[in-house]
Amino acid sequence: MKILVTYQSKTGFTKKYANWISEELNCELKELKRINSEDILKNDLIIHGGWIMGGMINGFDKIKKLNPKKLIVFAVGYTPKNEVDMKQIAKFNNLGETPFFYYEGGMNPKKMGFIGRIIVKMVTKQKLSYQDNTNKDEIKSLINKVKMG
Repeated sequence: MKILVTYQSKTGFTKKYANWISEELNCELKELKRINSEDILKNDLIIHGGWIMGGMINGFDKIKKLNPKKLIVFAVGYTPKNEVDMKQIAKFNNLGETPFFYYEGGMNPKKMGFIGRIIVKMVTKQKLSYQDNTNKDEIKSLINKVKMG
C-alpha cells in the first residue's frame, strides 16, 4: 500500500507528529501547500494532520476536496487529550466515517502570531511560554490502524 502523510503546521507540533508517523510507516511526507491532485491519486492512503483551533482541523477541507481513496486524519492542539470532545470535533469537521486521532501539541508563542497569542491568552488566562507536550507513543493507535487495514 502506498501511503502519503500530509500536514499543515503553524507552530511545529503537527509537523513533529507527521514526521514520526511518516518514519514509523516508512512513507512519504509532504506539507499540505505542496500537495496536488496527482499526489493524492498515486497513493492508496492519505494521512492528514492539521493543527486545531476553534474545533476546525486546518487543511482537512482541502484534502477532502482532493478525494483521496482512503483517508485518516489527526489533529494537534494545546488542549489536553482528556479534555477534548472527539465526537464534537468529528461532527464539526464533517469527518463522517473518517478515522480521527487527536494529539496534544504545545505552545510556541514565537510562531503563533499576534492574534493567536491574544486568543490563547484570553482563553487560557495563563502566561504564554514555550511548552512541548508531544508524545511519540500517542501515534501507536494510528500506526496500528494503518497496519491492520
